[in-house]
Order: sequence, then structure tokens, then C-alpha cells
Amino acid sequence: MGRNNVVIGSLIIALVMFYFNITQAQDSTRYWKSSGFLGLNYSQTALSNWQGGGQNNIAVNSILNFNIEYTKGIINWTNKLDAQYGLNRPGFDKLFKKNLDQILFVSKFNTKTHINHFFYSAMLDFRTQFAPGYNYIGDSIVGRATSDFFSPAYIQLAFGTDYKPVDYLSISFSPISGKSTIVSRQYLADAGAFGVEKAVYDMNTGTLIKRGKKIRLEYGGRLTIRFKKDLNKMISWDSYLDIFSNYFHNPQNMDVVFNNLITIKLTKILTISILNQMLYDDDIIIIRDWNKDGKFDHPNDIYGPRVQLMSTLGIGLGLKF
Repeated sequence: MGRNNVVIGSLIIALVMFYFNITQAQDSTRYWKSSGFLGLNYSQTALSNWQGGGQNNIAVNSILNFNIEYTKGIINWTNKLDAQYGLNRPGFDKLFKKNLDQILFVSKFNTKTHINHFFYSAMLDFRTQFAPGYNYIGDSIVGRATSDFFSPAYIQLAFGTDYKPVDYLSISFSPISGKSTIVSRQYLADAGAFGVEKAVYDMNTGTLIKRGKKIRLEYGGRLTIRFKKDLNKMISWDSYLDIFSNYFHNPQNMDVVFNNLITIKLTKILTISILNQMLYDDDIIIIRDWNKDGKFDHPNDIYGPRVQLMSTLGIGLGLKF
């Protein structure tokens, strides 16, 4: 984890330096425009002889949403960073467990075409997480990490057209698109986690013949829709939809990332934040053995791709800038 911490620290320093450089540039020109939201939510429930029932709970969640845009002449360059991290300690557990973790960065470079509201577009985005994820039984970690920083990481590069009828809406279609899935932890790569090619073992002796691949490359088409608008003086909505289809492997089974952040400003520093995320990746196998018999034949068993949903509601300190 030492190397990962160095990488995370370097990214944070680079982003801070980038922000201050842009702030200085913004003072001297009108080409740059930035906005964002930084929120910290804390909740605690403590019960004693409470007849109505319930459970003690402590939760801390943080959200960073930052956008910066450059427009000059025929050029429009937009950058978006979404980062969330949260911890939860239910009941009398001594261990804080992660309940929210995402890093998403999207950069899109547009140049105007001869058709009004249409642009030639090149887009790069990166998605991963901050810290390891684990399975738990009670207050104990079961097994090794099931995910980590760069396990997985997704990098996509796409070329196509972008339609922007208004400032707050962008619809991009990229018929030329590449997607890289990176799994840096070797044992996860050996298991074929997140769709990479898994390791090969001798069927008789169990001897490792070939290590699992840490990188998987896909080529296909991509559609992204971005909506970001202040609905009124109090409420802001930032929505991002990304759909990717692999031309050469089950193109009908599309990968979907759908993020929504709604912020409601109650006072200068007190806000409500509503975060919803939906993920579907046909190459990510969700495993749940309901009755622990190893057969996956129970109606409640899961072994295969599934829609992943996450939703958080937070009330706490928030800074909109």
C-alpha cells in the first residue's frame, strides 16, 4: 500500500497545483470557468434500552465534485473530477468498513465543426478507487482484498462528435473507442477478476502454468451524456451517463456507468447531498452463495453479471465554489 499512497498523494498534489494555476490564469483571462462542490457528512446513532429497536451506527462520507472548462475560439476543453470516500461502523463493531469509494476523471477536447452546436471530440477518462475493499463476517475481514487502487482501473479513449445544444447538456457519440481494464493485484488477475484473462493451471497437479493478465483491451463504440445545471439558487444537479459496447465480444451486452449528484444548499455551509451510482459490466462476475453450499442452484444465489447500485444521502458541511 506504500506505493499506492505515494501515487494518491502525488495525484492530490498535482490537482491542487493545477487548480491554483488555473485560478491565476482565470484572473487574467476569461477563457477559464470552474465550479465544484466539497462536502463532509457525519452521522451517529447511539441507543440504550430503546424499545423501538435499531442499531448503533457511525458514518463519515466525503464528496468532491470539481469541473473546469476552457473555451476560446473554436476550442472547448472540459475536465471533470468526481471523488467519494466513506466509512461506516455499524453496531458495536470495532472496525470501520468502507461504504463509498470512487475516483472518476473525465477530460474532453472539442473543436467546432461547420454545423452549429456540433464538435469534433476526443475524450479521455479514468476510473478507479482509493482503498482496498474486503468481505466481512461481523467485525472480521474474510480473505484478501477483493479490489484496490488500480484493481481495477479503467482507462477509455474515444474519438467522435459532441452535440452541445446548451451549455449544461452534452451528448457525445464515439464510434472509435478503446477501453483498458487494469488489475494490478496479481492474485486478482490470476482469478480473472473484472474480466481480465485468468491464470492457467495444470488440471492434475494444480501447478501454475501461466499467470493471469493484468490488462485487458477492448475496442468498440461509446455514448456519453453529461448534464450539469443549477436548477435554482439552492439546487444543483450533475449527471453523467457512459455506455460502451465492445464490437468484438457480445456487443449487445453494453457496459454502463451512470452517476448522479444532487446538492441542496440550506445555508452557506450546510448542505444536503444525494449521490446515486449505477454500474453494469458484463465481464464482472457477482458471486453470492445464499446457503453456502457451493452449488449456486438456490433462487437467491448469484453467479454472473448484475446491475450494481449505490445510493447515499448526506446532510453536513458543504462548500460550493
